[in-house]
Amino acid sequence: KLKPSTVFANVIHTSINQLHKQHFVTHGSGKKISIGLVRMANINPLVAVSKLLYAMNDDKETNIYFCVYHSQYPLVLRSHIEGNLDKALTRHNESIWWKDSGIEETIKNRSAKHHIFVVLATSVAEVGRDHDYDWAIVEPSSMRSIIQLAGRVQRHRKKVPETENIHILDTNFKALKGE
Repeated sequence: KLKPSTVFANVIHTSINQLHKQHFVTHGSGKKISIGLVRMANINPLVAVSKLLYAMNDDKETNIYFCVYHSQYPLVLRSHIEGNLDKALTRHNESIWWKDSGIEETIKNRSAKHHIFVVLATSVAEVGRDHDYDWAIVEPSSMRSIIQLAGRVQRHRKKVPETENIHILDTNFKALKGE
């Protein structure tokens, strides 16, 4: 029997790839980039799932970059993470975003065609953050929390999606553990 963290990681990995293929922006070099949010309720399962996702191998055409973001980081480290996220997720003006986000620099010397940036976070990603993601994956929670998360997808660009850009998992982590 698979551990709950393995089941979660497998489902999330599939969703990441599916959402990226449907919701990306294209760099002038032809590389396809997306930034997504995976929001989980609790830090320990988030870290366990993050480690499993990080260990998964993707094809040579795809690079996935992970940022784990939660409230228990020391303040100086959390502030550094938030500064980088603010740059990468401020998307009011595309040309400024390419220049200031750090993404162009990250993908420049990489041969992969697909670059997926994934923020794995707790609810800290929803509170007081003016971030614009291409897509999101969320553990089932309160309707209020899901609405907060939905407000972070296409927040600045307000591009109407042709396909769903948010996946709500069928089960939360605790239920999967039988709790």
